[in-house]
Amino acid sequence: MISKYFCRIKWLDSWQNFSFKGWVKAFKHVGVAILCLIHSISEARVSIMGKSVCTREQMEHYLLGKNPKASKYVSYIPIYLQEGEKEGVRGDIAFAQSLIETGFFRFGGDVKPQQNNFSGLGAIGNGQQGYRFKTPFEGIRAQIQHLKAYGSKQPLGQPCVDPRFQNVLQRGCALCVEDLGGRWTCPGYDTKKYKSLKLAKRAHDSYGDRIVNHWHAMQKIKAPRKIPFFRRIMRWK
Repeated sequence: MISKYFCRIKWLDSWQNFSFKGWVKAFKHVGVAILCLIHSISEARVSIMGKSVCTREQMEHYLLGKNPKASKYVSYIPIYLQEGEKEGVRGDIAFAQSLIETGFFRFGGDVKPQQNNFSGLGAIGNGQQGYRFKTPFEGIRAQIQHLKAYGSKQPLGQPCVDPRFQNVLQRGCALCVEDLGGRWTCPGYDTKKYKSLKLAKRAHDSYGDRIVNHWHAMQKIKAPRKIPFFRRIMRWK
């Protein structure tokens, strides 16, 4: 068997003018390439722009699993998905961001529930409560639009309600969610755990990474889809 293998190598060597060492080196390069590919897939980053992948049911189950008293805010989930679709922004990413900013809609920080500001827009700490929006719909639309300011250079598809949209001087400066750390919020990492944003990103624990972590966790939930009303009637019959 071994002699047969070496005969095959020798035949290929004479056919393609390749030495045995050359073949070994080639196989090593292939192995390294495969490892690099696996690493790049595992390190794949998430774009702000795109279609939502989490279902409404997954988002609802995830929220209530973290905060059973947040049933009032479940009705806001379709707004995230619809407004995100209008602007080409991942609505489920915006929702994951709101989970961080509001503490799973427990609030307790500078921003109050009646502000309808679920993304901390304008809240810079030290008691600064940030912006106030007339309705939850307007607050979520502003959040989606601000995400688009970072993630794209395309114009808005809806009337602008984001008071800080023009503050993003370089449109499209954070194409990926992981890049929001140090931009949407500063410093964008836990200063008690890390000495720099770079170290927090390396540990996948920056502001943007935490959003992505919640997003991935929602995708893993096996939430049953709600059966449309007319289908429930047909099944009953």
